[in-house]
Amino acid sequence: MEQTGIIFDIQRFSVHDGPGIRTTVFLKGCPLRCRWCHNPEGISPHPELMFFDYKCLGCCTCARVCPQKAIIFPEAWGENGKSLPQLAREKCTGCGLCAEACPSGAWRLVGQRITVEELVSVLERDLLLYDRSAGGVTFSGGEPLFQPEFLLAALKACKDLGIHTAVDTSGFAPAPLFERIASFVDLFLFDLKPMDEEEHRRYTGASNRPIHENLRVLVRLGKRVTVR
Repeated sequence: MEQTGIIFDIQRFSVHDGPGIRTTVFLKGCPLRCRWCHNPEGISPHPELMFFDYKCLGCCTCARVCPQKAIIFPEAWGENGKSLPQLAREKCTGCGLCAEACPSGAWRLVGQRITVEELVSVLERDLLLYDRSAGGVTFSGGEPLFQPEFLLAALKACKDLGIHTAVDTSGFAPAPLFERIASFVDLFLFDLKPMDEEEHRRYTGASNRPIHENLRVLVRLGKRVTVR
């Protein structure tokens, strides 16, 4: 069975996640809980619904198509003169039917399951750009090592195509995982947070000791690492 993973975005023509013109693939799931998280939609490993109230027309289409009856419209009307839906997340299965049916895009399903083959078909569109700019593909998140098997399979597929690979990581993962993927990664973008352990625990919910050790592992392996 082909390896699959859950991603929440593919950003083409990225110029800040490694050298050259790149495609950044955002994987869902992260073990840290950083107070300043830039991609909170990447924390949960599961597909989840996001709601943009300013886009909502109050048409109730989403409630009508939801098979789980997880969306309800209260009788009270909002300040903008329309009733806004409420989501019973304990009932929601993440099927995404509401997002497909919403005429204004107020609902968005964040996270989709994708095979390595499907991902590669997207990445191949920009092979010429990678070649001309000395760019490539960057795997980010969330924390990309939270889905190690999918990440490893995707990295191997990229190397088979001669694509430069980068992994944007918090460093918080078991050391053996870094050792497994290291030979398929050309560049690690290593995100170091507070150096003091107590501060790190306070602001991320976890110790920074395994992070520092993993950085040492990558240096010992002779990998190219950019600390950010």
